[in-house]
Amino acid sequence: MENIFIENEYLKVGIKLFGAELTSVISKETNTEYMYQPDGIHWNKQSPILFPNIGAIRENSFVYEGKSYPARKHGFARDYAFRLEEQGESFATFLLTNEMIEEEYPFNFELRLQYTLESNELKMTYSISTTSPELYFAIGGHPAFAVPLEKGLTFEDYHIQLESEAPVSKLELEIPYLASLEGVPFTKGDFALHHDLFTNDVLLFKSKDPKFKGKLYSPKGKRSVTVHLNGIEAVGVWTMPDDSPFICFEPWDGYPDLASETTLNLEEKKNILRITKNTPYQSCATFVFE
Repeated sequence: MENIFIENEYLKVGIKLFGAELTSVISKETNTEYMYQPDGIHWNKQSPILFPNIGAIRENSFVYEGKSYPARKHGFARDYAFRLEEQGESFATFLLTNEMIEEEYPFNFELRLQYTLESNELKMTYSISTTSPELYFAIGGHPAFAVPLEKGLTFEDYHIQLESEAPVSKLELEIPYLASLEGVPFTKGDFALHHDLFTNDVLLFKSKDPKFKGKLYSPKGKRSVTVHLNGIEAVGVWTMPDDSPFICFEPWDGYPDLASETTLNLEEKKNILRITKNTPYQSCATFVFE
């Protein structure tokens, strides 16, 4: 599948048309590849787009206006080729519409993902609009970064640092669903990584602070990746619970189905967003590579 490249003085970035998936972020100064590169042994993806749902959805289906529709974990956007709508030297915009997919989502929509480089930052901007009276969805990213980022270091040498001026909550899972939207207070702003942390899937944190951010770094190294949520409420931290050489920073606007929620009716779900044809959606996650 064709790759699209954008670049500036600091970074060169590769994106696939299939899924508008980020595949490469290379520092021009150090030649560091920040993105995880699948090796045929571990995870076979790099940065799937999560739309129109995030995580598990009950009975792999939903009901809208009395009709049942199929659904799957993390939605369908990652499984379709986007169209390259616009490209410049340091940006590219990808488009997915309901006309490009099978009949599994009863709404007219346009989903745009724009990648924009500014110095050593990559902005991922999600824009969603509809001509339907309403649209229900969740939207998120799932980029996987290489760990370690430098020779001589190991996965266990790396830490996650969370910074927020508002209280941070850790949301618990009742696999495969979300236990609660409330979560429990999380006061450990910095914690070391090891694969056993992920035996129960993703570590999910949320904060009301629009400046909420997370950093992947090693006290023993120089390279790091920081994600600025810019008002997106939650970030997932995930890898596979084996010796997988990556960490995902996942900006989430929306959540999996609640364990206590039995409804299949889309309009009744508490964990998703709603827009109308007069209220388009936009959010942006910024990744800083050092």
